[in-house]
Amino acid sequence: MDVIKTIYTELFNVKLAHKAYLSAKGNSIFNQIQVAPDENTRALFKRYEIDYRCIDNRIVCFIRSELLSPPAKEPKKSYVLLVEAFKVRFLLKVTRGFTDKTQVASAGVKSVYYFTNKINNVQSSNKYIIKPIENFNAANSYDDGTIVNSAGASFTALQPIKSADSIAITNTAFWKKLLTVEQVVNNADLQDIAVVNPSENCFAVVDIFNTGTLNTSYNLFGSSLQLLSPLYTIPF
Repeated sequence: MDVIKTIYTELFNVKLAHKAYLSAKGNSIFNQIQVAPDENTRALFKRYEIDYRCIDNRIVCFIRSELLSPPAKEPKKSYVLLVEAFKVRFLLKVTRGFTDKTQVASAGVKSVYYFTNKINNVQSSNKYIIKPIENFNAANSYDDGTIVNSAGASFTALQPIKSADSIAITNTAFWKKLLTVEQVVNNADLQDIAVVNPSENCFAVVDIFNTGTLNTSYNLFGSSLQLLSPLYTIPF
């Protein structure tokens, strides 16, 4: 009797790193964040036998696969031949409980947080899909909760700030200095909602592309279309 084995391999992982949420099920970050693919992505998943799960603190996207050079068990390639440039888009919605524990703006109306693997921000082997923290500019407007850098320190806005008011970073009624300087979701990750164009209102959009990356370590596939299964990180 012939045995038919169906193999699934990780296409990519997105780690949502947050000190307030551990990987334990009782304190999962996914109790506070809802993740869903948009309509185009759901259709893409059907074409190429792709699926996803939210496990611990990671969005795990996996694809049906087969051995690239049997009988060697590694590497693997996609079972269905990929014949197009594609984008996997996840929409993230969050609870008030999450925003209360996180230095973020109230995104979803005029702007959304936008994360993509078309970026080059590798730090200590971590493949971040956030932008480096932008430098403070008194001529800019800032939403409540956004983070900027100034003179080697990080600050978060305590209330909305209008560019016309030219509020200094030293004004403690508007800015709070953070204790540590590290990679974290920040003001640079906010994009105009009309530009990102999510199919429904959401807090953030994650776009993962199979072409056009700026750094090959962000690639989904190797030169022979082998699966590379990268791990990306979004630190909150």
